[in-house]
Amino acid sequence: MTMARESKPQHIFSVATREPHAHIVSAGIGGRPAAPAKTMTVGEVRSAIAAGDVFYTVGPTSGKVAIVRNDICKAYGCTVQTIRSGADAVPDNNLDNLAVRP
Repeated sequence: MTMARESKPQHIFSVATREPHAHIVSAGIGGRPAAPAKTMTVGEVRSAIAAGDVFYTVGPTSGKVAIVRNDICKAYGCTVQTIRSGADAVPDNNLDNLAVRP
């Protein structure tokens, strides 16, 4: 008998990005934007999502939650595997608008 994977949803507070067009390369999980409890690479987040873990953001002003999902960059000629927050017309909970860490 296989046990179902159980994990607590993880709050992404901040991200680190890289050019050419601001690909997210890591995410600050838990804690505070300036001091995350842990940092995970995009590859680690993608693997965790694929295994059934849930990641989310919360807009600091709106208080709205957006679920994070695996995605592929769709900029012309780019196919980088990345993560993206769900589209919900609330800008302040988008991964692209979170605090950016070095």
